[in-house]
Amino acid sequence: MSENKENIKPKRKLGVKSFVSGDYLQDGKVMANLPFLSFVALLMILYIAYGYFADNTIRELSREEKKSEQLYSELQSLMEVYDRESLQSTIADKLKHKNIYEAKDPPRIIWIPKEIKNN
Repeated sequence: MSENKENIKPKRKLGVKSFVSGDYLQDGKVMANLPFLSFVALLMILYIAYGYFADNTIRELSREEKKSEQLYSELQSLMEVYDRESLQSTIADKLKHKNIYEAKDPPRIIWIPKEIKNN
């Protein structure tokens, strides 16, 4: 029985001490699971990269939204200027120096009889 006890390896405790000392690397479990661990590391790298991509996209959307708000504000101010400048009284005042006046009488329709048209 004493021979069996000597061949059995004592179980190591998983803790900070075994992690710091590197005892867990000697079991061979890390080497056996190396493909899985590298896959997990790849997933972590992709997750971090996606986080940076999402942050940049949100930042770009925010920048474009601010630009859009600024352009909308500029559009509103230009529409106000256009409305003010396109008033009939404003146009009439601008054309007075060219001796162009607005008509006081409404336009009339002149009917020409068909007999005169055919001649």
